[in-house]
Amino acid sequence: MKKLRNKELETVTFQKSIGSVEGQINQTLRSLHAEMTNRFGVDFPFFSKVKVIPHQEILNQLTQRIRDDFKKSNLPQSGIEWRQIGETLMRNQNAGLLEHFAFYCSGEDTLYVNKTMMMRYPEKVVSVCAHELAEKLLSICTLSPTESSMHPAARLYFEAGKTSSTKRMQELLNIYVETVFKTVFREGCCEAIAVETLRWSCFVAEAVALDKELCAGYPKCIGILSSLENARKSWERLEIKKVGSQPPNQVKRATAILRTAQIIKGVSYYIGYPLAKSLLERYGIQGLQVAIKTNPPLKTQYFVNPQTYLVIFEKTMFGDR
Repeated sequence: MKKLRNKELETVTFQKSIGSVEGQINQTLRSLHAEMTNRFGVDFPFFSKVKVIPHQEILNQLTQRIRDDFKKSNLPQSGIEWRQIGETLMRNQNAGLLEHFAFYCSGEDTLYVNKTMMMRYPEKVVSVCAHELAEKLLSICTLSPTESSMHPAARLYFEAGKTSSTKRMQELLNIYVETVFKTVFREGCCEAIAVETLRWSCFVAEAVALDKELCAGYPKCIGILSSLENARKSWERLEIKKVGSQPPNQVKRATAILRTAQIIKGVSYYIGYPLAKSLLERYGIQGLQVAIKTNPPLKTQYFVNPQTYLVIFEKTMFGDR
């Protein structure tokens, strides 16, 4: 008889008890919540609901969030435009969800967890739980829920086909790029808080593994961040072209930028972690609060070399003294 390895044993155990999976998730989450509250001194409430749902339902939830964003912003919700923007924004999400097993919906105060993770990757459960708790902690202590990039992304895409003004497109692109950079930093903050929480709880091994994974992934992913800045500069050059020159295909350019941004969002944990970790180690949770609320890092150079941002941050926080 074949002897099962540790990971296989974990998977088998989880599959046998799949009926109580939400109970297991809640138990782990509450343990981490108590540790996080104590460690960072932020008394934030637990989730109102924790739902473990199938992979397809995760996709449905994300799609509905796009539709809700469109509705709130009076953007089209049906027809060819909806299908085009939906496909553009969701194309990379299918693959991304293999890494992003859960998401926190602040509007419903609900944590949605991908059931596939519970069966295939049980060793990831603890670190994912810690990340999502960190997301809620940041929402509470910064008084700002996760900023959705769907609205600026849709604006960029829709207006690309309706205006010939490269200046207007530049304005929209700047808004979208800033939103993506803020998302990258915030996800890095969540990972830094998660690692710190796990390290001071009974999940030291998980903390070491997560830190190692994030540090290993960073050099592989950081290069792609500059592509958004290059796209912004490219649009600036179009604005100063001579009158009568061949007009750019703005829809094609906007679509390419959205696809690149989705890839960046899929690896935002890796890109944002070193900077957030440096800030947390030096200034604690208060440092992350100040950075998110008053001076978020909006340039690639800050993520490539965190020290350049720390110098600016210290001047913002303490002045020239």
